[in-house]
Amino acid sequence: MEKNELIYSIMEMFYEISREISEYESIPHQYGTEDEIYMVEAHTINLIGENSNITISELAMITNKTKGAISQMVEKLINKEIVFKVKDELDQRRVFLNLTEKGINIYNYHKALDEKEYSKIISKLDQYTNQEFENFYLMLKNMLTIFRENKQEGFDEDTVT
Repeated sequence: MEKNELIYSIMEMFYEISREISEYESIPHQYGTEDEIYMVEAHTINLIGENSNITISELAMITNKTKGAISQMVEKLINKEIVFKVKDELDQRRVFLNLTEKGINIYNYHKALDEKEYSKIISKLDQYTNQEFENFYLMLKNMLTIFRENKQEGFDEDTVT
């Protein structure tokens, strides 16, 4: 297959993967508790677990979401008793986020689940060399940069004729 054909096929594969991920993210899961947790919540829990005393602004920056969207999600997690807020002793305007004991259990369960799933993927892709993985990673990283640049620039419908 020629490079142009490969790029088109890769893009179609991205869209298919994106649809699969979206479908999976839309279904709540239980991560070792009775609570139903959506994937976006689980990833937020992971970020808080990996970065204790993180702020809503920092989460928004890391996830490329608005502070309002993060605030709403954090409130849901607080209501589920997964996350709690702590005011900064030096600056009462700053609020830090941390995991409750239940949140830590969900965090640990999700990490173990990820490790199990990633191990399956690694074993199914065992035929590829480390160099091929590195090249694939670099290509994905470059494509992500391109997608972000295109998003920043916007889509100009007048240029398509």
